[in-house]
Amino acid sequence: MNIGIKEEDLNTLEETVGGNYKQVNDYIQMHYAEYFNNAFTVRVVRHPGKIYLSLVVDVILLLRKSDIQESDYLEVKQRIMELLMMLIGHAPYEDHILVRIDYRYDVILPNKQLRELYFHLITKHVDRYRFQHKYKGKKSASGEFEKYKTTIYHSSGSIVTTAYDKEAEREAKECETQVYEKDVVRFEVRLMYQHLYYKASARCPNPISMHLSNYFKEEPFNEYLQKYLIPIYPQGDYYKYSEAERIICDSQLSAFDKSLLKEFLLKTSSHSLSTPKKHVSPHKYKKAMRLLQNLGINPVCIPKNYPKAPKQFDNPLNSLFSIFE
Repeated sequence: MNIGIKEEDLNTLEETVGGNYKQVNDYIQMHYAEYFNNAFTVRVVRHPGKIYLSLVVDVILLLRKSDIQESDYLEVKQRIMELLMMLIGHAPYEDHILVRIDYRYDVILPNKQLRELYFHLITKHVDRYRFQHKYKGKKSASGEFEKYKTTIYHSSGSIVTTAYDKEAEREAKECETQVYEKDVVRFEVRLMYQHLYYKASARCPNPISMHLSNYFKEEPFNEYLQKYLIPIYPQGDYYKYSEAERIICDSQLSAFDKSLLKEFLLKTSSHSLSTPKKHVSPHKYKKAMRLLQNLGINPVCIPKNYPKAPKQFDNPLNSLFSIFE
């Protein structure tokens, strides 16, 4: 969040840190890191006629718990106000605007090989959803493409949907893995400034101010996960094609529908979930997705030759799907 302050607040801040305002984060880390559980990153941003504190809050660290509830908002607000009091002598909390919030959903997948298989499978999910494009890697400093091994992004710039191996991320950053991060696949829907700004504008049918209290609620959390996460990571357990084919053949579907589903799965197995869109009508695509969901089959199959892969494994997101049934 960004918290607007005045010139006199900046003077007070420099008196507090005993130096230039640019040293504010160093001051916090030196004197209050343990007190605030290393949860705050603070810097001052100056523009002509405008000064604000840019504050990043790791709510999990701040509250020392991983299960964040709507009822925790008041404590988060109080801790932020406490920080402001320490820095500038008063707490202009109500002057803040929210510039980003990450909604997260964690699942435990203890088998490392299954986690690696899972990330291989989700790279085959849709290439784009709404205005979000899939990113499976990035260019290195030398200009070469480096594929992400345990991360997948779908981003429009204003909203980012991602899944990543939290334990692998901590190891890559050489950080200690917390208990609540072990064996975790973390899913996030990140609302960025552009989206929050639009939601607060007159262009939005039902404007919502850019205030943390409006987004620190169960309703928008569920809404954004249902709207952006579930369409990218579809329902149904993962099967090798032969197993999925057996389920389809044993079903009560018509011969036409069985043929449609088998052809659909062959195309996703060879390429990605976006491939059938190039070969069938939107109606048939939606029908195939619906029928597969009814049979409990994920539209992406486990590769036949993937090393030590099981014939079937449960979708890690089944617990999330059950919430919205």
